[in-house]
Amino acid sequence: MDGIIIFDHLNDVVFKKLNAELLVKLRETALSQELISADDKTDEEVIDNNVIIQLFSPITNSQRIMFCQFDNTYTSFQCENDLNFVFDEFLGYLFLKIGSKSLDLLRRDIAVSITIAKHICGPDLYVLKQKESKSCLMTDLLETWQRLYETNQGVLLEAIEQLMVNPDVKSVAQKTLEAATERLKQDPHSQRSHALLFVENKFLGIYSSRQAQKVSSADILFLSILCQTFQSKMNSNGISIQSNLLFLRGQTTTTHSSCIPHIVHTSMLDKGAVLMLLIEYGSLQVASGLHDTFHALQKVLNVQAQADLDNFKSSFENLETHVKQSLEALRKAKYNNQDIENCTKRFILKWENLKRKYAEFFKSSDKDSIVKIESNMPGFADELQELFRLTCLECAVLDHGFERVSEISTLAEEKLLEFSEFLSEFPGLVHFIHIDRSIGRIIAPDLPTDTPLISREKVWSMVEFTRSYLTRGHMSLMWKDTTFNYSYFLWFEDQNGAPIKPKDLPNYNAPNSAVRPQFEPGILGGDYYQRLLETCFPKASLNKIKCFEVYCIHLGLVTATCALEHCRRLVATINDIFL
Repeated sequence: MDGIIIFDHLNDVVFKKLNAELLVKLRETALSQELISADDKTDEEVIDNNVIIQLFSPITNSQRIMFCQFDNTYTSFQCENDLNFVFDEFLGYLFLKIGSKSLDLLRRDIAVSITIAKHICGPDLYVLKQKESKSCLMTDLLETWQRLYETNQGVLLEAIEQLMVNPDVKSVAQKTLEAATERLKQDPHSQRSHALLFVENKFLGIYSSRQAQKVSSADILFLSILCQTFQSKMNSNGISIQSNLLFLRGQTTTTHSSCIPHIVHTSMLDKGAVLMLLIEYGSLQVASGLHDTFHALQKVLNVQAQADLDNFKSSFENLETHVKQSLEALRKAKYNNQDIENCTKRFILKWENLKRKYAEFFKSSDKDSIVKIESNMPGFADELQELFRLTCLECAVLDHGFERVSEISTLAEEKLLEFSEFLSEFPGLVHFIHIDRSIGRIIAPDLPTDTPLISREKVWSMVEFTRSYLTRGHMSLMWKDTTFNYSYFLWFEDQNGAPIKPKDLPNYNAPNSAVRPQFEPGILGGDYYQRLLETCFPKASLNKIKCFEVYCIHLGLVTATCALEHCRRLVATINDIFL
């Protein structure tokens, strides 16, 4: 059984994705509770949202009460027959993941689900209920993610699998991508753009215009999943070009990161090559300001729900700061749009009214004033949502750059680097995975599907095993089974390539651990490795430190000393040839 449900703050279903087995189970439960009748003739492959609300209301209501009264919500619980429930929250929306997989895998699934929802909707997740196109894209991306997590090394390790080509081909590809962005600049709406090229499931290159915000590794990984989704849809319905309005995270060090609207054109080229043209859309300042206002508003709502009067004023002042920044950004953007102007006026009126209610409370400390604040809050939140939709989600120019997509042609016909000759230099080495976590790139041979020496299950099991030790502070591992020797190393280097040792080794699973990551090892649900750097080097300049990982699988006859020497030579060879 597997499924995910998103509830809003009223416990209405905003989005659901349930597999057939879970759907049957829910219908059986609903039938036993007389929520549906035995002669119900509706399609057995669907279940009404009202039925889901009634089935899960004891859980969702309990979760809300645990938050409001105790600030101690459920993170997960386990039921009979190995059925697990995992919870998470984003801006008041409750994510519920149901499945028979381990809790760690379900936590990863739910973190990725939140990330995908952010990419599709920004901070306004209610769009998933209002727009079928957004809901369908969410479903498609989740299905692709689940499929790739079970079959693709890059997605398993949440890193971008780099396509290895000779320098001449790489140079031609880069010049072609540069030319693509230059042609996009001929359109006045496409001055800030990126061009990316994927071949099958691997990343070949990216070129960004000077004015464009930097694209993060997590963004590129998400785009690779979008690319795979597009390829599967193209094979089924013949679509050759697809356009979407999405939100990218950007580099965390940039001013307007976390919510950057992009028009994304995806085009199928020859022989498995996929071109992506990304065009920054609208005002970054407006998008960033409204995004921060959503988060500040949610903080205010949390404080009110918990009756935390000590933090009442500070949370309101934070909201006021972001509202002012948003209004200033809207003023500078100079939208020539009557709908936006009218919505902005309504937003200001709602805000001024809300401010007066807060001023009355701060002056009198009368708890009756809180009731007035709470009654005015929904109207303000509705105008905030509408303003975000008009400025960031409603795109009348989705076809910008569309006609230029066809100008880029074949890049996938060149020969790829053969890893078979590379592996022959290391007798007994069956498979390796090298990851540069600083840029999120992975280098690894493909796993053969015909007569594999090493099975996919062995590789996946190796990764899950090392992750369990990594969270306990173990950055070097060597072990063996009846057939193979396995080794894993994580290390840090400075800008000159010299290894550096961390001052503190984290053990997030320790009972008295003061620092616990909010996510599993990876970058989609949150950058685990950035948090690892912050923990290991608390006072260092993190942009000057690089993080690497390497996995090696040797035949069982290879000694530990030989395997360790191979790992050292392998890393040095990869640095010399590929990096």
